[in-house]
Amino acid sequence: MATIYKRISKQGKSSYYFNITLNGKRLRSFAGYSLDVAKANLKKLEYDLTFNQIDKQSSKSFDKSLTSFLEYVETTDIKDKQVKVIQSKNTKFRDYCKRQGVELLKDVKSEHAFGYISKRSQIKVQSQYNSSNESICKKMSASTLNREIGFIKRFFSYCVDMQWIDRNPFRALKPFKIDKKKQRFYFTKKHLNLIFEKGSKYNDFYTFLLKTGLRSTDTYKLRKKHINGSYLGILMNKTDDFLNIPLSESIMELIRPRFRHDFIFPEVQSDRQKRQCLKQVQKVFNPDFVRENNITLHTFRHTYAHNMLDRGVPKEVLQTLLGHRSIKTTEIYANWVDIRELEKWIYD
Repeated sequence: MATIYKRISKQGKSSYYFNITLNGKRLRSFAGYSLDVAKANLKKLEYDLTFNQIDKQSSKSFDKSLTSFLEYVETTDIKDKQVKVIQSKNTKFRDYCKRQGVELLKDVKSEHAFGYISKRSQIKVQSQYNSSNESICKKMSASTLNREIGFIKRFFSYCVDMQWIDRNPFRALKPFKIDKKKQRFYFTKKHLNLIFEKGSKYNDFYTFLLKTGLRSTDTYKLRKKHINGSYLGILMNKTDDFLNIPLSESIMELIRPRFRHDFIFPEVQSDRQKRQCLKQVQKVFNPDFVRENNITLHTFRHTYAHNMLDRGVPKEVLQTLLGHRSIKTTEIYANWVDIRELEKWIYD
């Protein structure tokens, strides 16, 4: 007997789950974000469990399992870009297992999970600024490794739900510790003076990032249609959430003359222009300083958050202005508040 039930999150978002009992075992799992998708997934699961998978559990291949998982992921509301990342991370682990002589899903053990992540933790990242010299390349960060573990763990959780395996080999892995005390780097007034005094053709773009906190990936695609009066309304690339925030008069004065263009910032439309725009900022600083503080165009967003907190803007307001889904993300900036601003809130 199989049933579908609905849950509603605190944000009012609906999710559907199925509850199925087979051979005395009860299986509960996520089914989709719409009832139609949930029904389709449940029908597929019932068929697979009844006719295909139970008898073939011991011979289920890694390749077929991964294909089935990716087909399932595509039915959720995850963006295509994220699906490709999930596929890439799981494919790398699959290839590692094959090199270890493991072809069947049931033969993947926790020792393979530990071995793979241990190897990944030693890989040096060569995409950092001006890091052609391997000796200055850093190893993969703890947060990156944790995300990779999460992607692969999710695949094996799906396989457990499908009753292809009895346990998740990645469950034994503990997340790497992340130093949460380290502040995110932001530009000081001195840094900003160095950036803007060059008279770069990208100064308007930098000013917009600094005064709005909008991500550069969203600012690239800005058009006149995204401006309604003195409000900016845009679907953000990272979350697919709609951002609707007011713009200052100085920013409106900056962008109004640009409404005649197809894009508000036509100078950053090609990949080459975007790279040049970033390099224009990075070359102001010493290469070691850029690498140490991970200076990118996103640093303007950090600077915006820092400046807003210093002005006494409540974190709940800042959360809305930055388009953060969770207040916890905004709270990362909480220890940036200037001591003088803190003193204003102390009463006898």
